Amino acid sequence: MGIMLQRSLRDPVAKIISPVVKKLVNLGVSANTISTIGGFGTIFCALYFFPKGEFFIGVVFVCLFVLSDLFDGAVARASNKGENAWGALLDSTLDRASDAAIFFGGFLFFNQTSDPLVVLFLIAVSASFLVSYIRARAESLSISCTGGLAERSERLIIVLAAYGLHGLGVDYAMAIGLWIVTLISLFTVYQRMMIVYKAVK
Repeated sequence: MGIMLQRSLRDPVAKIISPVVKKLVNLGVSANTISTIGGFGTIFCALYFFPKGEFFIGVVFVCLFVLSDLFDGAVARASNKGENAWGALLDSTLDRASDAAIFFGGFLFFNQTSDPLVVLFLIAVSASFLVSYIRARAESLSISCTGGLAERSERLIIVLAAYGLHGLGVDYAMAIGLWIVTLISLFTVYQRMMIVYKAVK
C-alpha cells in the first residue's frame, strides 16, 4: 500500500510543488536546510503541544513542518549539487527523530493519568522503528526491502489523524488510530522479514 500510494501521488505532487522548488533553488536554499528546519520544527511542535493535550493545534503545526518532506528531495534533485549520501542520512535521521517525538508527545500526555494507552504507544513506536530498521539493515546487506502494507507516510497520516480527531473531542479516535498503526506496523515488519528471508534463500 505504501509504494502504491507514493507512486500514485508522486507525479501530481511534483507538478504542484515544482514552482516552489524552482524558487527555493534560485534562492540558494539547500535540501539539507529544508530537512533540518522540517525535522527540528516537527520535534519542537510535537513535544510542545502534545504533552499539554493540545492535539489539534499541534497536528496543524506538525503537518506544516512534515510537509518539508515534499520539498527536500525535490530541491536536491533540481539543484546543481544533486542528492548525496550525507543529505540522505540527515533526512532519514531527522525523520526517525520526528516520528519518535510525535509518539513520545502523546505518550507523555496519557502517561500523566496512567492511561492504558501508554502501553500501546510504546508498542506502536517500537513496531514503527522496526519497519525502518529492517529496511536499513537489509540495504546494508545489499537487499532491496521497500514496500509493505504501511510505510512512514501511511503511519504518519493515521497517527496525526487520530491526534487531530482526539483534539476535536472524537471518542476513541486515539485508541483506534494507535491500534491500526500498531497492527499494520507489525504486519509490515513481518512482510519485510519475509522479503529478506526469501532474498537470502
